[in-house]
Amino acid sequence: MKLHVTDHNLPRLHLAGTLLVVIVLAIALGTSFLLIGLSEHQRITERLESGFTKKKQERLSNEMAAAIGYLDFLQSRTESALRNATREKVEMAFQTAQVIYDREHGRLPEAEVKQLIREALRPQRFFNGSGYFFIDDLKGHCVLLPTAPEREGSSLWDNQDDTGHYIMRGLVAAATAGGGEGFSTYRWYSPGNPQQMSEKLAFVKVFKPYGWLIGTGDYLQNWHGERLREGIERLRAWKFGETGRFIAIGLDGHLLLQPQWPENEGKHYLSVGTEAQKKVRQQLLDLGKQGGGFIDYPWQTAASPGLSKRTAYVQPYLPWNIVVIATVYEQEMQPAIAAEREAALSSLSSRLPYVALAAGLAIGLAMLASYFFSRWISGQLRTYTHNIDEHARALERQAGELRLASRVFESSREGIIITDPETRILAVNPSFVKITGFSAADVIGKRPKLLASGRHDPDFYRNMWKKIQETGSWSGEIWNRRIDGSVYPEHLDICAVRGENGEVLHYVGTFLDLTERKAAEDRIRQLAEFDILTRLPNRSLFSDRLAQAMALAERESKRVAVFVIDLDRFKTVNDSLGHAIGDEILQEVSLRLRRLVRHSDTVSRLGGDEFAVLLTGLDQPAQTLPVARKILESLSEPYLIREHDLQITPSIGIALYPDNGSDTGTLLQNADAAMYHAKHLGRSNFQFFTPDFNQLATDRLNTENGLRHALTRRELVLHYQPQVELSSGRIVGCEALLRWQPTGGELIPPDRFIPVAEDTGLIVPIGAWVLDEACKQLAAWDADGAAPIRIAVNVAVPQLRQEDFVAHVRDTLLRHRLSADRLEIEVTESVLLDQNERIGTTLEGLLALGVKLSLDDFGTGYASLSYLRNFHFDVLKIDRSFVSELHRNRDDITLIRAIISIARDMSLLTIAEGIETAEQRAILDELGCSLGQGYHFSRPVSAAAMGDLIQRQSSGQGG
Repeated sequence: MKLHVTDHNLPRLHLAGTLLVVIVLAIALGTSFLLIGLSEHQRITERLESGFTKKKQERLSNEMAAAIGYLDFLQSRTESALRNATREKVEMAFQTAQVIYDREHGRLPEAEVKQLIREALRPQRFFNGSGYFFIDDLKGHCVLLPTAPEREGSSLWDNQDDTGHYIMRGLVAAATAGGGEGFSTYRWYSPGNPQQMSEKLAFVKVFKPYGWLIGTGDYLQNWHGERLREGIERLRAWKFGETGRFIAIGLDGHLLLQPQWPENEGKHYLSVGTEAQKKVRQQLLDLGKQGGGFIDYPWQTAASPGLSKRTAYVQPYLPWNIVVIATVYEQEMQPAIAAEREAALSSLSSRLPYVALAAGLAIGLAMLASYFFSRWISGQLRTYTHNIDEHARALERQAGELRLASRVFESSREGIIITDPETRILAVNPSFVKITGFSAADVIGKRPKLLASGRHDPDFYRNMWKKIQETGSWSGEIWNRRIDGSVYPEHLDICAVRGENGEVLHYVGTFLDLTERKAAEDRIRQLAEFDILTRLPNRSLFSDRLAQAMALAERESKRVAVFVIDLDRFKTVNDSLGHAIGDEILQEVSLRLRRLVRHSDTVSRLGGDEFAVLLTGLDQPAQTLPVARKILESLSEPYLIREHDLQITPSIGIALYPDNGSDTGTLLQNADAAMYHAKHLGRSNFQFFTPDFNQLATDRLNTENGLRHALTRRELVLHYQPQVELSSGRIVGCEALLRWQPTGGELIPPDRFIPVAEDTGLIVPIGAWVLDEACKQLAAWDADGAAPIRIAVNVAVPQLRQEDFVAHVRDTLLRHRLSADRLEIEVTESVLLDQNERIGTTLEGLLALGVKLSLDDFGTGYASLSYLRNFHFDVLKIDRSFVSELHRNRDDITLIRAIISIARDMSLLTIAEGIETAEQRAILDELGCSLGQGYHFSRPVSAAAMGDLIQRQSSGQGG
């Protein structure tokens, strides 16, 4: 039967259907309430059991936390008690020694007084027989050792425990750092186990009359045992609830606390109890070794022969190597759980009548509400039908308007894109497809960000949308991307289309492609700012970049240099060979200049044959010298133009900001004046606008030129400064120091010519000569019968970069018949920061050869402990800046002590430079420095004078 629905019978059908649905839902609701109640009862029961289990675990955890806290308290008292006991014993020994000294000093020889003190302390024993007194002097010699009297009189300075700790050095350090007394911890063989070391705490005090350390100590494990017994007895008395108790088992399996069977305590768990009990104890011990946790297990109670369930919380206490177990019987919780379960069931039964009444009331109210709702729906239906008719007539009127808008949308030359309020693209016009290459199918449903070029940061788009939200529109230039990946500029207008209530309905964007306009603007800018012939910036653009560079230099406290370059006699080339040849020369000059400068610098053609170079970010005026020299050399090289071999030289003028001008015009004018000064001096040179710096540049060039001939003219000479053992005054080595005495000139100090040699690369041949000359002189001293010493030679970074440097050192040693350990290669801290991998390879090669490596000027700014870890050195040289004020500055003493300590721990030799007084030598010797050099011992002397110093020492005349 087919149901016929009209607007007249629709309300009655709606009412009947609603009533049927309500009745079915009410019945289903009542049934679901009943099922939910049963399910809730089940969940309540499970939750009660879970809650009681959680409470039980929380109780065990709290009891365990309190017990562990108490054990921690006892354990913390261990070392404190031992410290007080050892201090008390040493004070007693100290009083005994003081009494004997006061009574017998002056009456008996000192040796007998010392013997009386030793014999008074030798037999004393305490700490259950493990404690005794020992005496050592501050240099590590044993004075009294009752447990090993055969060691008395010998040095214990280098005794180490199994961790590498120097025992005697630690005792001396504790006393000196603590004002004459202190504690020291180390490991030593315990009487009960002579094959294994145990941790020991000792207290020492300086007995000043003889410079002795009187001390005693004991093993921490002995005192831990006392605390363990005290803790076990506390846990034995600890009870919680009716059945809560503690159990303790050693990690070795011995039962330490078993309240149920105390007669088993002290026995191994495998030797007592039933197999089931052994298995449970094994589980408890394994859980403790794994970090602890909760466990349920069956156990026999004292009151009943049967098994009862027991819950335990297990936790290891590693300081005493035990496992602590807090345990309680399950029956203790069962009565409370049963009572709660009965109460929940009673509550559910009492609610059933109310559920039935609520279901009946719900059905009645639903039927009444459905009747009134059906009548209201009928009225709404009539109103809705009328509105549909009105809307249909309005749509017919709007259709004509939309057809007109569609023709405009399709024919517009501007690209148009329409999105919804969430910026999803709804429509694009043909011009959009033509400009971007994306079809409508490619973009509809997506967001406009697929057109993003990547040239704008997130702030650009954030500000754009902020303005659209505030004003309803945005207009500006933007870069977007076509489908082929190319980017293009466009002028974009975006407006928001809003409804009657102000809500956003659509966003409409219209744009024009600006590619051709931008290209035209670029061509105009090229003509306005760049030279047509050389494609270099012209004078206008150069001045603009100069102004920007000067402003940046002022903010960063840097310098800017301007080079004005004029080609000498260029007019002759133009007049004789024609302007075409001249133009090609100018183009070649521009190419050479661009290759010589950084990307951040600027090369410009000012006009004619005049060029300019802008150097930025300079720290020192001297940084312009290498560039000026390169430009002079490069532009002076021959020009091969159309088979013409032409020689043209430049004249260069240099001005610096802010030294020679504070504005662009003045700076260019002064550079131009310097250029004309260069022409006046004969062309083919460069001149600075500042006369003083001109003199500096001249001096540097003279130094460089003279240094190139210093080897061939035999103007280089080596002087030698002795390196002396501070404790004995014996010469054990010397440092070779380079000097330059130009023919007919004054002696030039190394700080003037060594940097020039490094900059020019001359340091490599000079360094090779120094190494050969030093080894030859060392062999000559050996041949004269002098005592063999070691010689130190300084090596610069460029030498270490040479691939054959290690081979060169090996050949030099073989040529002069010297062993590798007689040569010490000195490098400064700066070599450690060089990233060239060749340097590390070279240093490893020198070590493999057997040559000693020395790190010079340690602590002056570059080195760190990480470098000492990565590079193996044999010697650390303490810089003279730390030594010069040593006798007046406590900070320098602290710093040198730290350096010497680091060197000692890393097995490095220490040499202090710049020792000028006996007081400085004494302080350094006391601090533990091995060697020293400086005017206190000798100034740098010639090879002959150094040989006399060695010979006098060999014959016993020096020292």
